Amino acid sequence: MNSSNELVLVTGASGDIGLATARRLAADGFHVLAGVRGQAAADRAQAPGIEPVMLNVTDETQVAALAERVSQERGVRRLRAVVNNAGIAINGPDETAALGEWRRQFDAGVFGQIAATQVLLPPVVAARGRVINISSAGSKVAMPSFGACSGAKFAMEALSDSLRREVEDVGRRGRPRPVRGAGG
Repeated sequence: MNSSNELVLVTGASGDIGLATARRLAADGFHVLAGVRGQAAADRAQAPGIEPVMLNVTDETQVAALAERVSQERGVRRLRAVVNNAGIAINGPDETAALGEWRRQFDAGVFGQIAATQVLLPPVVAARGRVINISSAGSKVAMPSFGACSGAKFAMEALSDSLRREVEDVGRRGRPRPVRGAGG
């Protein structure tokens, strides 16, 4: 594998885990699109092999712009991986946490990851690449006051397992098996 011809997206590179992941991948020779949420984070991420891109995964316009940016790489670099790391942590008692905060948690930690994965899955599949969803212990055990955060992590575990099963044939046959609708 010649990683210099390969592209990797890391969402949530404004934070420490995403930034460290982007730096490591760049050090390994990949061209990294580091999804950041502001200019200060973009300045912090800027380094050889790292291209900061404005990406709030809950913003459909920015997700579409990301897909366009990746499409510009056709014939230059293949999209080897999507590292879904973006997320937030809403903490508070489940009985009193505002429903809007729960929605914000799931928008960033679940629906934003789905949006990025959906628009980038075709080039990842074409490259026989990977979708890597960063999780936490909160995806296995829910602690008091972490219901929203753990709920989103549990959801991503289920989605990761489902996606794995949907595209598992890619490595064997070069294409995913068709997804069948429910109830038929």
